[in-house]
Amino acid sequence: MKSLPLPAGWLTGLSIVAVLAVLLAGVRGIAGARRGAHEESERAFRDETAARARSVETRLAAVRSDLAFLAASSPVGRLHEGGDAGRAGAESALLLFLRSHPEVVRVVVRSPAGEPLLHTGRRGGVPVLWVSANPTGLEGAAVAPDRPRLTATLALGEGEPGSGTPALETEVEPASLLSPGEGGLAEDGGRACRLVDAGGTVLARPPASARLALSHGEPAIRAEAEVGAPGWSAPGPWRLLCEQPERLAVGRLEAVAARYRTTLTLNLAAMGLAVLLGAFAVRQARRHERLEARTREEARVRELERRLFHAERLTTVGRLAAGIAHEINNPLEGMANWLSLARAALGRGEAEAAAEHLGRVKEGLDRAAGIVRQVLAHSDPATAPRSAVDLNQVLRETEEFVRSRKEFSVIAFGLDLAGDPLLVRASPVMLGQVAVNLILNACEAQPEGGEVTVSSRREGAHAVAEIADRGPGIPEADRPRVFEPFFSTKDSTGLGLSICHSIVRQHEGELTVSAREGGGALFRMKLPALEAS
Repeated sequence: MKSLPLPAGWLTGLSIVAVLAVLLAGVRGIAGARRGAHEESERAFRDETAARARSVETRLAAVRSDLAFLAASSPVGRLHEGGDAGRAGAESALLLFLRSHPEVVRVVVRSPAGEPLLHTGRRGGVPVLWVSANPTGLEGAAVAPDRPRLTATLALGEGEPGSGTPALETEVEPASLLSPGEGGLAEDGGRACRLVDAGGTVLARPPASARLALSHGEPAIRAEAEVGAPGWSAPGPWRLLCEQPERLAVGRLEAVAARYRTTLTLNLAAMGLAVLLGAFAVRQARRHERLEARTREEARVRELERRLFHAERLTTVGRLAAGIAHEINNPLEGMANWLSLARAALGRGEAEAAAEHLGRVKEGLDRAAGIVRQVLAHSDPATAPRSAVDLNQVLRETEEFVRSRKEFSVIAFGLDLAGDPLLVRASPVMLGQVAVNLILNACEAQPEGGEVTVSSRREGAHAVAEIADRGPGIPEADRPRVFEPFFSTKDSTGLGLSICHSIVRQHEGELTVSAREGGGALFRMKLPALEAS
């Protein structure tokens, strides 16, 4: 039993419900995506803050580790023993230490009484050796008075710092722990971090640009991580406090949400159009059935026409064959009769009569050959009449034809034709055959990709066309034979270039081959030119 189609009203209602369902799903998807992005941003921000805290710990531990190595095994550890050679080695070791740790601002070797024996610091970021007559000058040379002090002290030799033994003291710039650089904490994406010790003293603040991004009271994401820093002057454990504007954390989602809203708008428009088209669905169904029936009938008529045309072509071919057979059969019958008479005359010894009969046979052969030539004149393009042909047009059309083939998409074609028409008297079919063969050969010589250049110009009374490629070229020993029939440097019949050479000679021209400068082959076709009218 055939089911009836739904009324158009039902189709419209279902379309509206589908549109509303799509819109509701889209709105819920956007809201869910925003919540998920916010949660993911908070989690990622906490992980990043913890990673930053570990980075600070690692940098501080590296400073103390290298400082301990200096105190134990370098000339610095023997500085208090005296000697100019030992002092020079200690100075070099401390300057190298400063170069290795950009966060360290100064290193001081102190005597058991606390007096500085050797003081290194930075001037314009460059490690230098400080020299001053008084301790106060020494201290102030590398230390800004308003900067939080963050120092670590190690004893030289046995004992503890402050127990009457020489000591090695270093100071770190706290802000550098939050600055860009190798192992540093770059402030990007509006993030701002502070480093605070256990007593609440702020050791390092974010740059002014980062503080400005959070100064408008907008919602922010915050995270905190503990920083272990034993052995440093600031009481620990320290805390790393970071925050970032919420709009920046979920900013990447806004672009996705905008595209989602655009998609929903387009879906709404598409569904509205579908509702309008659905109203015509039922009425178009019957019309479609009628069109299908008409199409089937037209296809049947076209098939009958195709069969009739095919039968007519076969009839034409049959008539042509019958006419040719009839025209040739008449001289053949005559030749058979004359041959019989000649045989009889020879049997009787009448040589003159036999020669006369054989002359009649030759006339019959000439007549049959004339019939064959007449048929070939209509099928062989070599006998077609010649006219004025623009060589540029032939080359341009041939290059476009070969370029359109997919197998030659890896070939770079170049066309450099003369500005004025190059007229020659030729058969356009045969001239096109030469151009096609030469350009195809150039492409097939570069199966992995290359370059084919087609150019033309006028040289005196001649029109010259050149087809050049970047293939392996033709060896010099093979060039004299390249236009010989059945000679080939590849797996082919070896007739293509031979035919091209014959056609060009029939047009009173010349076809040559030579090596292209830079590699490849260059075929040059030279034809007598006509004056442009």
